[in-house]
Amino acid sequence: MSSESAGYLNMAAVARVDLPLDELTSKVLGVCGKDSERIARIFLRGSLVSGDSRFRWSPFSLASDQMAALLGRFPDHDPEREFEIERCDRILLRGMRGDFEITREVGRQRRFLRRLSFWDPALALLAEQSPRCDRYSYSDRADVFAADLGGPALDRFRDLGRLLRFSSLEAQVRVLPASQATLFATRA
Repeated sequence: MSSESAGYLNMAAVARVDLPLDELTSKVLGVCGKDSERIARIFLRGSLVSGDSRFRWSPFSLASDQMAALLGRFPDHDPEREFEIERCDRILLRGMRGDFEITREVGRQRRFLRRLSFWDPALALLAEQSPRCDRYSYSDRADVFAADLGGPALDRFRDLGRLLRFSSLEAQVRVLPASQATLFATRA
């Protein structure tokens, strides 16, 4: 059922913002990656829908050398990249009720009368699982690593859930099925 058939119209606020070319390009990269032909078609079309946002601009084209120079300013995926704990700012987990994430800010909050937070021991445990670099996410501006969680490591990770400040997150971590943890690590 659409909003029109329901008898009401949903209006969203519209903001006009001038984006520099690099910022517009990062939005486009978040949708299609470093595919220069596809990026050129989007630039020529003059519009992009990304999530709840719609971007519009006057259509333009770039010469191939200009496109190469523009894309050269953005990082490439490096499958050999090592996971660096201090750069990780978000963990995405697949739980019983769907995906959920734990940010560094939430993971570092301590429970009342606890000296330890969840974040540091959880990342140390995930780092022991030798996370592999799966891709670079332009929309998140981060390398995306995958760490397999199963067996004794999963049991230890579930037990660390008791350190989370929020009981709803603790409950999700404590019943986490064997899965992968997705780690987002920003680059310097």
